[in-house]
Amino acid sequence: MIDGTQSQDELITPNKTKGKVKYALIALLMTVMTVVSIPAISQWYAGIKTVSYEQLLTAKVIRQDLIRDVSVSGRLVAANAPQIYSPEPGQVTLLVKPGDSVDKLSLIARIESPELDALIAQQMSLLAQLKLEADRGLLADDEAQLDLERSLDEATVRLNAAKREKLRSQESFEKQVISQLDYARSQDTLLEADLMYQHAQKRVELAKKRLTFEAQTRDFAVKRQTQILDELKRRKRALDVQAPVTGIVGNWLVQQKEEVADAQALMTIVDLSEYEAELNVPEFYADDLGIGLNVELTLAGQRLAGKVSSVSPEINQNQVAVRVKVSSHNGTKLRQNQRINGRIEFEKKPQVLQVKRGPFLNAYGGKKAFIIAENVADLREIKTGASSVEYIELTAGVEEGDEIIISDYEAFSQSQTFNIDK
Repeated sequence: MIDGTQSQDELITPNKTKGKVKYALIALLMTVMTVVSIPAISQWYAGIKTVSYEQLLTAKVIRQDLIRDVSVSGRLVAANAPQIYSPEPGQVTLLVKPGDSVDKLSLIARIESPELDALIAQQMSLLAQLKLEADRGLLADDEAQLDLERSLDEATVRLNAAKREKLRSQESFEKQVISQLDYARSQDTLLEADLMYQHAQKRVELAKKRLTFEAQTRDFAVKRQTQILDELKRRKRALDVQAPVTGIVGNWLVQQKEEVADAQALMTIVDLSEYEAELNVPEFYADDLGIGLNVELTLAGQRLAGKVSSVSPEINQNQVAVRVKVSSHNGTKLRQNQRINGRIEFEKKPQVLQVKRGPFLNAYGGKKAFIIAENVADLREIKTGASSVEYIELTAGVEEGDEIIISDYEAFSQSQTFNIDK
């Protein structure tokens, strides 16, 4: 059996005095290093920028409902502001002035059209002529019908005479008073008279139909001319131009006593009972727009409620035209083409972390922000979400109650942290 190394091992007793000395030396070394590093730490701390709190614009992170919206501007337009047009060419006489109140169907202008007056006179003369021709045609029809009836009566008399002659010839032939030739001649005479009577009847029937058609033709000519004259008279009545709605006169579009053309604009009438706002929305929000969105309008310090009624299908100069129907103006005095501001609400997010908007969003693309804690501002990573006119949603990097610097970061854009002097 091979022997182990137990005989070569030596038991060493630890020296407690040496251990204490070792720990004391380590503590002394650390103390010396701390003392030596104090100036360097002081110099580093002194190198951190200090900014006055009064120079900063800050806001607390709050939790509340966020309405995603956009602030736009536009003008106020009447929902119903029709233009009045000249119904005929002629000389116009304007009976109301801009700013005058008018009622529906009240007289506002008159057109003098000598051409239309002359045309009406000509058509009236033509109508009278057609009526005379129709009456004369009736007399001619009566005369023609009388002649035909006389021919029919003559044919009837001949037929009756031929019948009597045939009856007499038959009796004579039976008594052998006349020859068979004379009897046959009487039969031919009866046949001829019967044919003439039938032809006379047919001529009378055809003549009655022809006379009826001719009378209808004359009647239609009179009716057609009457309708033409009625249309001209309607155009004559339309020369007295009436207001289509109740409202106020906008602007004159022609001068007093001016010669106007057909369908030329004369003036505008503004209906004060209903207004719409015409807003210009940036192209960026075009996909979010839709009919029925709530809109808050601001006019001369007054807030009006409305809803989007129409959205233009085209984009003009990077703007989308939106029409907003004003629900109620609560007695606010509204004017055509008045400037107005609006806030269109796209979405409502309940109880989300948010902070007021500010220039800080431009410094790091909204991905970083300085957050104040114990008089020190540290730059932190944040994430933003939906935004409204006043607030922006924060989805990560902050907690409720954090204080964020929302002013411009240009003065300390190179710093990761700085002190705040309150």
